[in-house]
Amino acid sequence: MRRAGWRGGLKGERGMYGRLARLRLHWYGREGIGLLERHWQWALLASLLVPGAPIVGPFLAFAALLGAVVAPGIGVPGHVGLAAVIDLAAMLWVLPQRRALRGGAFMAYVGTLPVPRPARLAVEATMLAVANGPLLPAAGLAAMRVAHAQGAYPACCFPVVLGLAVVAQHAAIGRRWALLGGVGVGDMLLAVGLDAPAGGARWGVLGVVLAGAVAVPAVMARLAVAGGRWRPRREGRVVPAFDRAGSMAPALRVQCGVLAARPVVSALRVGAAVALALGVARLVVLFDFDSRAVPAMIVAVAAIGLLLAGLYRILADAHRAAAGYLAALPLPPRYWPLRDTGLLMLVNLVPLAILFRPQARLGGVSPAIAAGLAVAGQALLVLLRWPVLHGGRHRLVLSLLLAVGWSGAAMAAVSR
Repeated sequence: MRRAGWRGGLKGERGMYGRLARLRLHWYGREGIGLLERHWQWALLASLLVPGAPIVGPFLAFAALLGAVVAPGIGVPGHVGLAAVIDLAAMLWVLPQRRALRGGAFMAYVGTLPVPRPARLAVEATMLAVANGPLLPAAGLAAMRVAHAQGAYPACCFPVVLGLAVVAQHAAIGRRWALLGGVGVGDMLLAVGLDAPAGGARWGVLGVVLAGAVAVPAVMARLAVAGGRWRPRREGRVVPAFDRAGSMAPALRVQCGVLAARPVVSALRVGAAVALALGVARLVVLFDFDSRAVPAMIVAVAAIGLLLAGLYRILADAHRAAAGYLAALPLPPRYWPLRDTGLLMLVNLVPLAILFRPQARLGGVSPAIAAGLAVAGQALLVLLRWPVLHGGRHRLVLSLLLAVGWSGAAMAAVSR
């Protein structure tokens, strides 16, 4: 009887999966045709601009990019940068298809039905596989190249890179941006494992990344299905101890929402800061840590501060628009200025860590100088808040003057 019930439940899940998948694929096909009619020019332009044979060239270029992420000899910043580029490219690929992949208003009705969770996850995986269909040949080609030329460990890391990119796509489709933090941590751990010497430790790192890539989306989905709450009993009452909307500090949740409302500007500024840090770190290594290394890092720290300081204005404009509502809340003085500054200092740690890590590892620059420049860079970011928000139409000039003056003072201090 128990076996018959198990088989009946499995058959029911398969039937539910088949019906739901057919409806979702029908919706995707209808929306996808309209999307292709609106944006076919971009696909044609990419085929013509990418070097190589038309149509084939973009696939070969993407396969080369996928294979380069696990290639030896590029260091941790190189692995992290390439993995971030692949995650960003994967997200940009599915974002125009978001409406088609979400299933439309029909999915709001499906949410009220007792659809088993495995069936839901299988349908979502099917939709992502269909959406990524044009990219799968490039991924297969890259996987064959990696397995043939780079050994067992990079070949095992490559599917994990693709899995993290799929998690990033899942986060972009469902706008669960908290998942991107896990993707970033996974990319960094994967880069550390690829750069580590051969041994059991690197396989342990790979196992941790793989477990995280599988577990994080599953936990987030379970929280969403359960209403986002764990309710332990305390003194006989049911108390909401964890709420999905309260999984982070309220101020941080508001700030992330403000930046997510301006995704292009926010992503460009943060991405440009990270890319600049990666480029200058590589340049300093090429300089062999000669007399040009420290000035290059100082200019990079100043430029990173200027790029991230533009986010002050986005946050402040949002707070100003809600000033009437915020005035009715019992908030302490300078509540948002302090938290906005703290958020940008936290973001600034990422490019600073990328910039100074090769120097600390290779011993090219004194740790005291590196630490001093990092602290001074954070101070510059704090000071840039004033010209960005209060400089009026001269804010760009004032910010540049402050950054130039800071750079000159830093170079003078280091030269002593």
